[in-house]
Amino acid sequence: MVGGYGASLYNGRMRNIVRLTLLGPLLLGLPLAAAAADLRPKRPPENPAKITLNVAPRAVHPGGRAEVTLTLAPIDGIKIARYPQIKLEVPAQAGLVDQAKIALGSSTPPPLDELETNYWKQVDPLVLTLEVDEGASRGSHEVDAKLTYFFCVSGDYCAPARVPLKIPLNVE
Repeated sequence: MVGGYGASLYNGRMRNIVRLTLLGPLLLGLPLAAAAADLRPKRPPENPAKITLNVAPRAVHPGGRAEVTLTLAPIDGIKIARYPQIKLEVPAQAGLVDQAKIALGSSTPPPLDELETNYWKQVDPLVLTLEVDEGASRGSHEVDAKLTYFFCVSGDYCAPARVPLKIPLNVE
């Protein structure tokens, strides 16, 4: 059949097949793209918590001690986990301070039926004691430190935070 009803039926079906082939993925892809967007890993906030450091006394003598108090206040929508523990670590810095570290929180995960107890309502401050070297030079120094903690975003996902810090230390 070259012409007539059979040819127009064939051409009509072909047009529909071509339309579905070209438009189908677009029409079907929109809901799938929206669903896939929800499955893509979300980008964690750059600063999930406000970190405040206080050092006492303001100036320390060589061979003395300084207490570093770190407060961690999560931003809106962020929860800080008790497990894994929050850790503040200072590596030894020759001629300035000895190694020091402190952990806060739980060393074991909560029972599965009590997961909500794993989050701090308000995070307790971490207090770390720095032993200043007897040969430390006088002046202002910055002591390298690393803070690690685990945070969750409104039940969507959880992630570790690793924050490099500089602790101001005045030696007199």
